[in-house]
Amino acid sequence: MKTLQIKWSTIFLFIVGVSSFLLCTSCKKETTPTKTKIYGNITIDNVDTWAAWQDSGVVEITIFPEFSLDPPSGWGEVPDDFFGPGVLGGTFALGAPYNAQNPIILDYVPGQNVYPYELEIEAGSYSALALGFRHNTIVDPTKKTATLGVHWEKPNEISHGIVIKIQAGPQVMTIFDYPAPVSIQINEGEEKEINFKADFNFVNEWFR
Repeated sequence: MKTLQIKWSTIFLFIVGVSSFLLCTSCKKETTPTKTKIYGNITIDNVDTWAAWQDSGVVEITIFPEFSLDPPSGWGEVPDDFFGPGVLGGTFALGAPYNAQNPIILDYVPGQNVYPYELEIEAGSYSALALGFRHNTIVDPTKKTATLGVHWEKPNEISHGIVIKIQAGPQVMTIFDYPAPVSIQINEGEEKEINFKADFNFVNEWFR
């Protein structure tokens, strides 16, 4: 009976060939560019107010991660007593934006009230897309940024996206009451157009 003999050099070359093929396939998958982004136009009312506030801060486009109470993140409805007994809740951001380290900053252009933007993000769920004025000298993070407008699926109407309540003696007063932002779901490789409105005059209410 004949004995089957296989040369080790042949096995080695086969293994090297297969490994090279798998490595090349993996490289192709990793280097294939996939664009996932949102883009559109933000229409800003009362840009003349912006002209007067230019030296006081910057205008930023930010997007917030999915809303969660545990751990606290994103933008959404926070129940009363969440931060402790007697502490009022509301609708607002619970933490920093997804792009806090690299926000899109808009530069004031005299006479311009429509500003295009483009924001590359990871696929997933996001709780809010907002335009805010971030004050240079205010330290308190809960007061530092005035939300000029949020995306809430009504591109021709303005919402600041917040509900803020205060205790006024024995009564609870709602000082800001605006529709919440609409969450955004975006898939890998998807490009989604989102247009919304903002009002720069809100700085006069927020920072008064």
